[in-house]
Amino acid sequence: MLLDGKRIVIMGGSGAIGTAMAKMFAREGARVYLGARGLARLEAAAEAVRAEGGTAEIFSVDCLDEAATRQAVDDLAKRIGEIDVAINATSFLHDQGTFIDGLDLETFMSPVDNFLRSLFNSTKAVVPHMAKTRQGVILTLSTPAGRAATPGHLGYSVTCAGVEAFSRVLAAELGGRNIRVVCLGPHAISDAPQAGSYTAELFAPKASAMGLSVDQWLGGGAQSTFLGRLPTLEDVAETAAFLASDKARSMTAAYVNLTAGMIPD
Repeated sequence: MLLDGKRIVIMGGSGAIGTAMAKMFAREGARVYLGARGLARLEAAAEAVRAEGGTAEIFSVDCLDEAATRQAVDDLAKRIGEIDVAINATSFLHDQGTFIDGLDLETFMSPVDNFLRSLFNSTKAVVPHMAKTRQGVILTLSTPAGRAATPGHLGYSVTCAGVEAFSRVLAAELGGRNIRVVCLGPHAISDAPQAGSYTAELFAPKASAMGLSVDQWLGGGAQSTFLGRLPTLEDVAETAAFLASDKARSMTAAYVNLTAGMIPD
């Protein structure tokens, strides 16, 4: 199995992407540790993993709180030992669609602060517990917004570009410590809304403005890709499993485009 025996920590493990990854990683032999703020959703995600015969544990963590995140990870590491793979799949509702004329500073800065604060805090907390006996892996998540020029996405586009820059520089800092850093960039995920993702709420105003349901709107988005489809949660999880595995042991400072070939704006 690709991830046999690896200990994988997923921040935001109760979300659609985090849960899909946890199930895939467990199928590939990993022990998964799911962290988030809401314990009820975390337990549901862990049960989904266990229902397929996998091993999953949960822990409470607020990645926006630096001290609390460090304490939660330190406590986890005391129990499980070395962390082999760490992923931040936390997400935060933000504005998409408002042009700068109607955009206030707080709304612009909200995704920048939340996504990057969460990523920084979780990364700083896990690094001391990685690569003690074998190679460590940090996976980050971005979207095409970091590279495209889509009107009305100022805050989110800057956020995604920041995540990608963070990942590249972090890879340079940690390479000498035998820790790889790879940024995975899926497009809008076709089945995420049905899986309870916050994107259902995020995409609803855009779809409604066009007189469409979210599913219909996503169907239109698929036409902006070279393959004529959007990635699924399983696509994202399978790619993440490969990137986290020793099969990708020479890959770092990379951005993995999982958009099915989105046509740039």
